[in-house]
Amino acid sequence: MKKNDFTVIDAVLKMQESSTLEFKAAYNKEQIARVICSFLNNQGGQVVVGVDETGQLLGVSGAEGKVAELSQFLVNEIVPEAAISVALETRNKKSILIINVWKGTKQPYIFQGTVYFRRGSSTTPASTQQLAALIHQDTGQSKRWETQKAIEAEVDDIDLAEVAECIGEASASGRETNIPQDPLQFLSKYGLYKSGDFNNAAILLFGKNPVRLFPQARVRLSVFKSDKTGEMLLYDRLFEKNLFQTVNHITEFFDLAYGVSSSFKQLSWKREDKMAFPRLAIREAILNALIHRDYSSHSSSVAINIYPEKLQISSYGKLPPGLTVSALSKDHLSVPTNPDIAHVFFLRKWIEKIGIGTLKMIAHCKDGGFEIPSWKVSGTSVTVTFPGISVPFDYSEGITEGLTEGLNNLIQEYQREGITEGLSGGITQGVRDSLLEIIKLLTRQKSLRASEISDELKTPYKTIERHIKLLKTLNAIKYIGSKRAGGYQLSEFWNSQSL
Repeated sequence: MKKNDFTVIDAVLKMQESSTLEFKAAYNKEQIARVICSFLNNQGGQVVVGVDETGQLLGVSGAEGKVAELSQFLVNEIVPEAAISVALETRNKKSILIINVWKGTKQPYIFQGTVYFRRGSSTTPASTQQLAALIHQDTGQSKRWETQKAIEAEVDDIDLAEVAECIGEASASGRETNIPQDPLQFLSKYGLYKSGDFNNAAILLFGKNPVRLFPQARVRLSVFKSDKTGEMLLYDRLFEKNLFQTVNHITEFFDLAYGVSSSFKQLSWKREDKMAFPRLAIREAILNALIHRDYSSHSSSVAINIYPEKLQISSYGKLPPGLTVSALSKDHLSVPTNPDIAHVFFLRKWIEKIGIGTLKMIAHCKDGGFEIPSWKVSGTSVTVTFPGISVPFDYSEGITEGLTEGLNNLIQEYQREGITEGLSGGITQGVRDSLLEIIKLLTRQKSLRASEISDELKTPYKTIERHIKLLKTLNAIKYIGSKRAGGYQLSEFWNSQSL
């Protein structure tokens, strides 16, 4: 059993049934769906299957097969569609299912023709008065900044390639069915495009240049020489792309700093050797900062500050009403500031389990032998601190700025010009990652033959040949010297980048 299972499951088992938590001793799809429906119509909540109402662990037989079955059932039978997470956990060799939902933003929700409501720890069909209140209540949809119309935004402001990639990942995740394959239909289904207008969330998630409309969307990453105010900055960078690209670019910094080749975006970061830093925990903290951030103020900011003995991530905003700092280290209900943004991250499987992100951060730090993070609320910001975490900051170690951005710019430029050779099918994230690895290698080695690149990256020669051809098409690299003694080098394009 994994060490981090204790943190999540034990926290749940210590709690009692309430308006946001229900235990189910046995697996029954219909009963679970009724409770989930009632949570959607109330404040959100959590159903734990395989545990009786006294907290006794019973387990669920064949739990692995039931995860997909239940996910599909809930998505198909509860309307309108909602963000529902079904997770499998193990305790004492017994499997349990944990189903989480946020408060629905499109109430009322219906299961098999009935609207269910939560009264205390009981689930009942909504009364006439309750149903009327759900229909006529102001859920805050029109007041939320993320749902407001993005004035001046047009189709050209949307990175359709990023939308297409999101559609592919959302379809593959299986978290919802009937994912539209057309970009605008996809955006429309999830409330990001309506009556010819894009909303603010669409620009943050998929904008080509979101800071043109929302300068507060920037994220700043700084490395300081010491903890003293005013001390020299070793590194300072602003990230100005959409949320998905920003996550990739920020985490690319950490990967370069620690010499890690696999992408931060990938969810499976399991390695046999001990990690030099808590990758999953830092990733979770970055995602939390961006998803829960209050973007409504022009003073909004996210700052990632790295000191010799600690890493801090601060996000503009406050904790949801009723949630305290101490509760973050326990099982708690997640109430995202931007539920529509959170839903798209959830569909894309960039966030896993609703409501336990902070528990995962603690668990992964413990599992890796790192000190656990702490949180602080001060004024208009929430800050998480990872004690004892710094980076081996040394320019000679290959920490470079702008590699990913430069490659993306080259790809976008050639796609706009209609280049079909090698690009007709688009460039998948896997190919993009491989191209970036070649570029990073050439920043360190300066000149290498294809066979040497293949050996260094431990990638088949034929694959490297294809990717070198693509990089040459993009004018990212060139071959210098004779056939026998020459090698591939970065092109002049990179002279204009901050390498």
